[in-house]
Amino acid sequence: MKEQKAIFITGAAGGMGKSTAKLFLEKGWFVGCYDIDKNNLINLENELGNEGIIYELLDVTNKVHFEECLKKFSAQTNSKLDILFNNAGITEGGFFDELPYENHIKIININIIGVINGIYSAATLLKNTKNSLCISTSSCSGIMGMEMIATYSATKHAVKGLTEALSAEFSRFGTRVSDIVPGVIDTPMIGKEIRDNLPKSGVWRLISSDEIAKTVWESYQNDRIHWYVPRELEELEKEVASDPIEARNKLNNSGPLSTN
Repeated sequence: MKEQKAIFITGAAGGMGKSTAKLFLEKGWFVGCYDIDKNNLINLENELGNEGIIYELLDVTNKVHFEECLKKFSAQTNSKLDILFNNAGITEGGFFDELPYENHIKIININIIGVINGIYSAATLLKNTKNSLCISTSSCSGIMGMEMIATYSATKHAVKGLTEALSAEFSRFGTRVSDIVPGVIDTPMIGKEIRDNLPKSGVWRLISSDEIAKTVWESYQNDRIHWYVPRELEELEKEVASDPIEARNKLNNSGPLSTN
């Protein structure tokens, strides 16, 4: 009998995490849904049921809590972890110097420390699982620093850098490491002001969170490090590498923060 594969998802109660949980459950995987939002977890459980799936509160900034959740998860998966999806994240817009210092630290703790906690805590399980994948959510703001979301952007740059480094390190025990670089995804993180000014087509169009779920699925079948959604974002990466000032000016005129 073929052993059931398993995925552990943070930030699973809404948006990209929720779409990924639904897809992998449909594919017959054992799905672990972890989030700090209790009410949304309850809503997700009511929607998806309890067959082949578990739900647990998780504060990704708490390493001990992360380890406890992984221990409970692995008890149901024969100590295997095929995919760790570090998806939990937050953002806040505003001028860097006008946001409370504590808000910056909270973004850092969730978006990068939370990712490090997850990978570090799951490393043994990943090592024990053939062809395992560690995938994390970065952002188009991880391609170039974007104004008004400076600290968020910095954390997403960090995720990409960590991914590139660990993709080399973890190859020694057969675990692949990747990230998803989303553009403007239809989640509650996209505020009304931005949403109302998005173009109907092109790289900054609003994209369903289901496309992220499909990308996580595809990433398990392939060896690419960075997964751009939409793929046109890879061209932005090249433009930034060539001339970041010109790329920023172009972004300000046509990007997700533009009011034109």
